[in-house]
Amino acid sequence: MEKQRDDLLVQRRYFILAGLVVGVLISIWYLYKLHSQQTPPGVTLKTDPVWTQFVNIMLILFASVFQFSLIHKGFLLVMKFFRRRNQG
Repeated sequence: MEKQRDDLLVQRRYFILAGLVVGVLISIWYLYKLHSQQTPPGVTLKTDPVWTQFVNIMLILFASVFQFSLIHKGFLLVMKFFRRRNQG
């Protein structure tokens, strides 16, 4: 029972790390798109304040980790279904 619990924690850790990696990649893409906008000469571009960019990045990271946590729960439900099906 203890080994099964440890396996679940290891699986969850991998899902959380995958969520962090995806969140960091999306955050980098967001910052790149935000700061690489091309504007015609003479037009001023009003960018988001730094605190808004920080909040948006934190929301992106939270959403990606939360989403991968939900994917992990769905993965566990599917695995539980197949284990029951194979047992009898």
